[in-house]
Amino acid sequence: MKQKILGIIGGMGPLGGIDVNKKIYQNTMAETDKENLDIVHLSLSQDIPDRTSFLLGKSADNPGLTVAEKISHYPLDVVGVACNTFHSPKIFDVFEAKLNTRTRPPQIVHLPNEVGKEVEKKFPNATINVLCTLATYQTKIYQNVFNKSNITLKFPDENGRQAVQEAIYEIKKTGRLREEDKQRIAAAVARMSGGDAILLACTELPWVVEQLDFPVPVIDPNRILARALIHAVAPEQLRSD
Repeated sequence: MKQKILGIIGGMGPLGGIDVNKKIYQNTMAETDKENLDIVHLSLSQDIPDRTSFLLGKSADNPGLTVAEKISHYPLDVVGVACNTFHSPKIFDVFEAKLNTRTRPPQIVHLPNEVGKEVEKKFPNATINVLCTLATYQTKIYQNVFNKSNITLKFPDENGRQAVQEAIYEIKKTGRLREEDKQRIAAAVARMSGGDAILLACTELPWVVEQLDFPVPVIDPNRILARALIHAVAPEQLRSD
């Protein structure tokens, strides 16, 4: 039986896609190179409109349509988009509808929904502190994921949300976390006291998680997406969690 081809749609920003790709290999049972999964990693940076700019009304170009067109020539069986903000319905629904016009549309692994299932399983009835872009917050991506659950979400105050936004865009630009951004994120988290875990709801943040010091467990959507993609194409090769 021919193995399904797994697609990572990255580049938004690039480090998030790289991190998901790495975590697919880390969570796949394989004794040789040949036993690893077939992956097409598309780092689509140059022509993809900024998701936050579009969602906040600063750009008229829908990234969902652009991405769907960019991947149309690739024979992907299962795809996951390594960007939380991309899953805002205004973007994601357009992307999904465009893919579904194909003769053989790929299965789409929905990152926030997979995070929702994982959090409800591992942190039932918990309070989760969320760090994300301004657009992810304002379009209520995770608020909608958990709106019928027993999970309580907490977000930073306005200054904290802005600090996290700026830190994320600095990581996109330089690949690192400045000391000043580290301190501002720590201050934002401290003001959200009482959480049981922290959700790093931007794919750039897990890239620098080792530079951050949190007092509670960290929920890594990149790892969750990686494991969900493995399960979709080769569940027998998924390492024990």
